[in-house]
Amino acid sequence: MVNYNKLLEKLKEKGITTYTIRKKALIPQSTLTKFTMCSGSSWGEIEDKLEQYKQKHDGKEFVYDVSTKTIEDICQLLQCQPYDLIEWKVELKSELSYENRFLKGD
Repeated sequence: MVNYNKLLEKLKEKGITTYTIRKKALIPQSTLTKFTMCSGSSWGEIEDKLEQYKQKHDGKEFVYDVSTKTIEDICQLLQCQPYDLIEWKVELKSELSYENRFLKGD
């Protein structure tokens, strides 16, 4: 899971509002929505937003993928590195490991 809270803070620091983003087409609206949905003061807050979305949309998961090219473009715009914008936490599931998926039964 990705938390874009630092990105939103960086935009705020630079005085870049959502109005400015839309007016100057700095970031596509759909990408801005992804950043907003996947930002919060805690991982639980983001999980709650995603769960609420799922409940409102008949069980459909929110697609929050953002390309590395988009991240690079935003880094150029804000003159920073990805770690200045993103917190990333991967919940590891042992059943998805290489050993469990491909080596069992060999």
